[in-house]
Amino acid sequence: MKFITVIILLLASLCAFCAEPVCEVAYNKDISRRSQQGMAVWGDMVLAFEHGGHCVVYDRSDGALRKMGEFDVESSSPDNHCNQANFGVEKLPSGHMPVIYLSVSKPGSPLDMRCHVENIYRKGGKWNSHLVQTIELDTIGWRARNLNTIFGAPSWLIDRERGNLWVFSAHRRTIPKYTPEFADNKLVAIRFRIPLLSEGKYVKLGADDILEQVVFDMDAYATQSGSIHDGKIFYSFGFGDKYPATTSKVRIYDIDRRAIAARVDLDSLIPQELEALVVDGKRMLINTNSPYVYSVPVPTMSNDVLLRGTYAVEPFSAIEERDAPQGYVPFMISSYCRHGIRHIDTPTVLPLVRNALEWGDSSQQLTGLGKIILHRLQAIWPTVSLRTGDLTAGGVCQWETYARKISREYPEIMAPGARVNSQSTNVMRTARSMEAFNRAISAVAPGTIVHSDASSSFHSWLNPYANDCPTKLPVDEDIRSNSGRWYALWRNFVSEKIDLDEWLGGIFQIPDSVKLHFDAVELCEAMFTLACAAPALDRPESFSELFKPDQAWGMWEADNLRMYMQKGRHSVNFGRGWQQAARILDNIVFQADADIASGYRGLRMRFGHDGCLMALLALIEADSWGVSTDNPNEVKHIWQTWRIPMASKVNFVFYRNHKSKDVIIKVLLNGKAMKLPLDSKGNDYCYDWQQFRRTALDKIRVCMEALSSPPDLK
Repeated sequence: MKFITVIILLLASLCAFCAEPVCEVAYNKDISRRSQQGMAVWGDMVLAFEHGGHCVVYDRSDGALRKMGEFDVESSSPDNHCNQANFGVEKLPSGHMPVIYLSVSKPGSPLDMRCHVENIYRKGGKWNSHLVQTIELDTIGWRARNLNTIFGAPSWLIDRERGNLWVFSAHRRTIPKYTPEFADNKLVAIRFRIPLLSEGKYVKLGADDILEQVVFDMDAYATQSGSIHDGKIFYSFGFGDKYPATTSKVRIYDIDRRAIAARVDLDSLIPQELEALVVDGKRMLINTNSPYVYSVPVPTMSNDVLLRGTYAVEPFSAIEERDAPQGYVPFMISSYCRHGIRHIDTPTVLPLVRNALEWGDSSQQLTGLGKIILHRLQAIWPTVSLRTGDLTAGGVCQWETYARKISREYPEIMAPGARVNSQSTNVMRTARSMEAFNRAISAVAPGTIVHSDASSSFHSWLNPYANDCPTKLPVDEDIRSNSGRWYALWRNFVSEKIDLDEWLGGIFQIPDSVKLHFDAVELCEAMFTLACAAPALDRPESFSELFKPDQAWGMWEADNLRMYMQKGRHSVNFGRGWQQAARILDNIVFQADADIASGYRGLRMRFGHDGCLMALLALIEADSWGVSTDNPNEVKHIWQTWRIPMASKVNFVFYRNHKSKDVIIKVLLNGKAMKLPLDSKGNDYCYDWQQFRRTALDKIRVCMEALSSPPDLK
């Protein structure tokens, strides 16, 4: 099976987060009296910067550092801390390497918010540096725009792989004096474009230039310096053994998934103050305020973000598993897609959370954590109020990204003359997702003929669960509403997985008093939804402290069970939960028959919702989605909501053999090939179209007969 069980994922997470790191001295430097700061590596050269702007260049080709020269950067001054050094993407003709971005990052310095871009070159055997641009961060107006604010000391990080400039800082200073508890602070990453050198000597970046903000939990003191690699921020923390609370640590932040990907606690292994971190192949090189540069292996990344379930974010980072037997060439992709990142789509969730917290505040029932959570909710309220279910700017960006990805990875399909036909439900988030994709595909695939439409008349095959779907019977809403028999079973499961009194006690001082005013299960579910959704909002926030790790996994398991009861093969939905997907499959088969006959080349895009996509997978019995069980503790092993993140899609990729004219298909969920209960052609999970078609039509017929008459609910 091509799915990973929760147990394996938890073990992997434990290994990634708890394993004792291997740490050794990689290089020795010839240091001056000034403090060591930023460091950058270019091939066999290591550039070690010191406070004030002095740089020593080393050759490491022989496995040790050999001093090649030294110089002062043109931006050198007593206030220039040179806290961080990242190579950019532009290279001047005179430069020995790409221009380098030097962060000042010194609280209290008049230069604190500046980044100096220097061109390093060698002339007459001497190293020199010329200041080619100064970038300054302007934070005026951030609060008025409801953006996350930072205290200062920005680290300017260049993502060379994706061509972005990130500023990394925190709400307030990251030392114990200003952040006595980690919950009092959050780290903030802010994405900008990289200004071109041709834009001039001085560039100011302000609120209008922000492309994205990401918020991360803080669990280590004293931010130092870092770099970006593979869509992740690698960052160092700590003053070494100087203070017990600020020992040496490394944290890796996944920008795409908006979560901590790995924790490396170096503590006594590196007794000196950490200063800079560079990813060098499979290891991290860590500069310290000493003669030593340490080497630590890049750790295994954690999967804790999975507990966000359907609120996780599809980053489109994996290459599509499109391999097929020799001689078969893809000519069409027929898809069912979920909309991109959206706001919470249940209108009662946020008011319930706010009412409970404000009641606790007015009755002096909130704990210290409860007060922090209320403050955070009030901060984001202007950006979430009245936005129920709306698509975010991040959701638009997702589908623009996928348009570029599919054009790049399927050139046979997207060659000039390709056709793209898209349909969406009349829900704004699906229609806007479709528009974003179509607009981007027209730009990146010139010559493509694009047609699209959004309508409630498409609901019978895009969302047969919609209230206005003509094929939906009243019994279908009864089955999935809280009056359905699933709800009592689900509430019992929540109570088994979560000690509700213990959970309430973290936020409110007297749990029993809370339960007199609010339903504890409903409140727990609402706060878990908030915790899962908030990191991906356009004004992101983290509410991770609402749940301890075991509580969070318990609530994910409960949420996962809820979706299975409603759309999977659990007896509580009488089969109608997954059988409704027969209408979706019927449209896919019918349209494919017509397209194969006409010689169609291109895409068929259907924009809908997560539950529909899950039901479709359950119907065709892809991987383990079609397994049936009434044991709630078994569900997590066969059904995982995290496999349907925001902007998910299931692609039916059609291939044709131009000699035999045979057609085969491959079913991909977010780019990963899925196993079907059919005879596979080769080892790539490819299936004969005619066999798939016959099996699908049989399933459709059986489901339609069952759906035509309502079950006896008694």
